[in-house]
Amino acid sequence: MRMCRYYFLPALLLLVIGMSVIAPAVTHAQGVIGLSVSPPTFEFSANPGDTITNTIRVENITDQALPISVDVRNLTAVGEEGQVNLSKDDSSYALQSWIKVSPSADTIAPKESKTFDYTITIPANAEPGGRFGSVVFSTSPKQVSGGTGVAVGQEVGALVFLKIAGDVHENAKIDSFSAGSKLHEYGPVAFEARVKNLGNVQFRPRGTITISNIFGKTVETIPVDSRNVLPGAIRKMDGTWKHKWLFGPYTATASLVYGSKGQIITASTSFWGLPYRIVGIILVILLVIGLVIFRGRKRLFKSFKVLFGKD
Repeated sequence: MRMCRYYFLPALLLLVIGMSVIAPAVTHAQGVIGLSVSPPTFEFSANPGDTITNTIRVENITDQALPISVDVRNLTAVGEEGQVNLSKDDSSYALQSWIKVSPSADTIAPKESKTFDYTITIPANAEPGGRFGSVVFSTSPKQVSGGTGVAVGQEVGALVFLKIAGDVHENAKIDSFSAGSKLHEYGPVAFEARVKNLGNVQFRPRGTITISNIFGKTVETIPVDSRNVLPGAIRKMDGTWKHKWLFGPYTATASLVYGSKGQIITASTSFWGLPYRIVGIILVILLVIGLVIFRGRKRLFKSFKVLFGKD
């Protein structure tokens, strides 16, 4: 038995991997080379010994026919912003050798699309946990300007995330949590939680950031952007407090839920809100008033005496 879920991203994920040097003008009368894949991301849950079949639609968004070749690669996380690396390098999370795609090559007519079938065959002795790969579609290099133009090729990939059921290890922590600065003159305040996956399966944390004032009263609760975190990787999760006027000390607490059992991880940070330029102007005005009163105190006292008939 298996489950398959599609996650449609707001925009198509284009993995431009193999472009050559671009000439000063890359447009040509024949059009611009380009592909798109749909859906760009697949997420599966399966058992050892299962076979998963599915399809990917590849669209030629140009006005010329494009010969397409198909490749399968392993996927690893790079950095903390969601970047990925596609390679043939093997690891304990490799998926490449389990995926077969048909056809392995084709030609797509201008403004047309074609469907490619793929099969994931999971070995009966597969270890529980996550496996990650990508089905990559490549165009052959095209000359874009007469006989002297440069050749440009493109690769686009559909990402595949697989969870193999069993005794998986789910563990995570918030590596750091900050409000960007300890002092904010005005809002909004941008929070950043860096979540580290210490387990062997991917997860997508969800949760909130609770903001409280000096008296411990909750002033607002904001959502945290939910993003996929691969094993061994750190991923930045953002949340924004869209409040302009800030005054005094605040405490923010991030509370995130992850994993199949709803594990909770938390972290807190403190910061100040102070419109220091406005406060500075007010202090200068008060200081000037104070100096005027101090320097004219004798005349002021004399005026009071005259006013109350004591002179």
